[in-house]
Amino acid sequence: PAPMSPALPAGAADPRQARQAARDHGEPDRDDDTLENALQTGDWFAVPRLLGLGGMLRELAQHCEWVGLEGEVVALRLSPMHRHLLDLNPGIASRLGEALAAAGGRSLRVKIELGEIAGETPAQRDAADRRERHAQAVEALESDPFVRELIERFDATLVEASVKPL
Repeated sequence: PAPMSPALPAGAADPRQARQAARDHGEPDRDDDTLENALQTGDWFAVPRLLGLGGMLRELAQHCEWVGLEGEVVALRLSPMHRHLLDLNPGIASRLGEALAAAGGRSLRVKIELGEIAGETPAQRDAADRRERHAQAVEALESDPFVRELIERFDATLVEASVKPL
């Protein structure tokens, strides 16, 4: 059997503490490798999840588009429609850079430019994924023999907005 990972010390629920506890026990630093890989390949969609961001930092990261990585600078683009995320939170770009640096184990800064989104942000991809899962759930219900029988027998209708994908 594979050796078990040592239990985390009390209070190590924070991802940075958990990574440090793993390092202290001689385990390889897999999260940093994954984050570094995401940064090197421009996979901004994975970064907010890998960092475990919450609150306004998560919202900002979700609405930014990857522009590039040059040296220690992570360049992102934010739609003018979401400018309020910067305006209401002075220093939030610096806090995002600090989160990246802490998780990546190296000095990183975030530079956010305002501009039209050319590709897709994590928030846009998540919304598209939700729409796709909803459409699949509706299709599955509409093709279900039992549901079709209920609709025909009781002259019922399927309220698509009420369908929640699993």
